[in-house]
Amino acid sequence: MNPKATIQPLTRELFKEAVNLVLKAGLDTKEEIEHHLQHINAHYIALDKDRVIGVIGWYQDNVNYAAEAMGDKFPGEKAYWVGFFAVDDKYRGQGMGYALLKELEKVIKERGAKELWVSSVPETKDYYQRQGFKIFMQGKIGGNPKFFCVKKLT
Repeated sequence: MNPKATIQPLTRELFKEAVNLVLKAGLDTKEEIEHHLQHINAHYIALDKDRVIGVIGWYQDNVNYAAEAMGDKFPGEKAYWVGFFAVDDKYRGQGMGYALLKELEKVIKERGAKELWVSSVPETKDYYQRQGFKIFMQGKIGGNPKFFCVKKLT
């Protein structure tokens, strides 16, 4: 990881910068990103000095976002899922994503989680597998292919 970078909880002061980073990554619309990042206590950022260079968050699927695609294999509303996860292009390959994911795992483990889920697009499936996630099943959300992956937290 970049030795100058630090990881901390998302703050209101850095909210707009975090939204812009996730928007730049093309993960969703600005309105959706703002809606999800409003849950500040569920998001963490990587900072290089005072600049947001990474964002990660978690959520519990109480609206059954993945339930239709997963059917009876849906892990339930109490399962923890990786939410928005983005690292600035200039900082990729430096361990920033790894550090953000480890922080997220630590936090949800403290909340009692035994596993972490992600609905990955095909382009990021290999990354998650390198981080210890196992493909649980394939499906579609909104017509888009997804790999539903799970990682046991030890």
